[in-house]
Amino acid sequence: MNVIPQDIGRVVLNLITNAFYAVNEKSRQGIAGYEPTVEVQTTLSPLPGRGGGGEVSIIVKDNGNGIPENIREKIFQPFFTTKPTGQGTGLGLSLSYDIVKAHGVS
Repeated sequence: MNVIPQDIGRVVLNLITNAFYAVNEKSRQGIAGYEPTVEVQTTLSPLPGRGGGGEVSIIVKDNGNGIPENIREKIFQPFFTTKPTGQGTGLGLSLSYDIVKAHGVS
């Protein structure tokens, strides 16, 4: 399946924005020796018999506080946010989920 670059770009930008927010929030806690880190990794796994095609994986990783267990099931719901009023709409992960799902990834 072909991807829509602008849509995938929105997903990656949202994930990076959330990662930057997470590491910034953790850095405000004043933890000695904490160094905020955000990593983006991509890999291409060729599919046999497909010529130049293949599957691409994009991983965005940070060392922020993480997502508390009790809200993990809610993070893809529209308008759900853990950010203070005015700092998040609660649509980023919901729209990102819909975009990824529309590209045939489960």
